[in-house]
Amino acid sequence: MHNFRQFLRQTYSLDRAKAIALKEEGKKRPRLMMISRKRTCFVTNDAEITRLARKMGFGVIVDEANRSTNLSRFAQIVNSCDALMVVLGAGLTNMVFLPNNAVLIQIIPLGGIDGFARTDFGEPFDGMNLKDLEYEIKVKESSLSKQYPLDHPVIKDPRSFHIKGWDVLRKTHLDLQNVTIDLHRFRRTLAKAIKILHH
Repeated sequence: MHNFRQFLRQTYSLDRAKAIALKEEGKKRPRLMMISRKRTCFVTNDAEITRLARKMGFGVIVDEANRSTNLSRFAQIVNSCDALMVVLGAGLTNMVFLPNNAVLIQIIPLGGIDGFARTDFGEPFDGMNLKDLEYEIKVKESSLSKQYPLDHPVIKDPRSFHIKGWDVLRKTHLDLQNVTIDLHRFRRTLAKAIKILHH
């Protein structure tokens, strides 16, 4: 992964090698990029998250790549940031453009899919010199709690859907689920990110 990231830095002319070190940079604000999804499994209160992050000292960029996005430009934007916040999914692959010592905040939806998060995105961290923070969605933060009774297997026993195969799991726990992040809980995650950047 280290060599692959070096290759990408050269390919896309990503000059920023290290994230901000707050203890050295004085009053400069760290930059947080939020990958904003609009089709499936998106954050419904991203405007409130943006205000909270700015209040806590981040400069915030909200963006999303799609098929028409200029990848070189998008890679440059990600590389200019010190932290990246993404709901579990393909958007996490943008972590390869982050500078060393940056913080990745994975938002993990309800559904017992934390294992997928670690296998698909956590394990590649070895050799990437990034810091990983996971924020696991609670029942009340998931739109599934409004679509199903709280004692429904979708909520109480999501792993029973795992054995039905990826297509069923994706449909029930990713395609049909959006998240409304608890600002009080998420404040602690942002505080941890700032603390990591301080060190």
